[in-house]
Amino acid sequence: MAAAQATKDEIVDRLFTVFRDRGFEGASLADLSRATGLGKSSLYHHFPEGKEQMAKAVLERATAMIDSDILGAAQATGSLKARIRRIVTTLDRMYAGGSTPCVLGQLSGASIGADARQNLVLALTHWIGAIEALARESGMSPVKARHFGEDWVARLQGALILQAAIGEAGPYKRTMNALLDLAKDSAPRAPD
Repeated sequence: MAAAQATKDEIVDRLFTVFRDRGFEGASLADLSRATGLGKSSLYHHFPEGKEQMAKAVLERATAMIDSDILGAAQATGSLKARIRRIVTTLDRMYAGGSTPCVLGQLSGASIGADARQNLVLALTHWIGAIEALARESGMSPVKARHFGEDWVARLQGALILQAAIGEAGPYKRTMNALLDLAKDSAPRAPD
């Protein structure tokens, strides 16, 4: 499909990749234009508020992915172990076994504007909530499960940073194993 005929979803997907790989400040308009196949004026036609609006759209996409792939899997029917494995498989694919950065982590420290920042908080809140729900189902108290969700997402972000910096996959693998460990010795889930 020619770039001029790209749908808004395809444009956002391409922006997602640039922001994930380069961060907000590292993504120049030339990079964004090249990735989307759109001239700068066409980019501004789709995103009149510029890079901040592009980041907002990317974070909306990230939230939708979290809702469908992580929260959806956490809330699906089936055993806790099977649902957690589905999430780990999804994350392994999304992060290429820990070697691809997280767009949320890339944009978290950037000056992305208030609207985009709200989308970032929403994405992280949904993600933490999904992990918290799994932890509660595994038998943790509500407070401990909340802490586990927060700590696990933070641990994953740190593991991705470490792997990018030093090429060490161990922290990423241990983080995934910590999530898989929730399914050990948990009570079976009652059918819905």
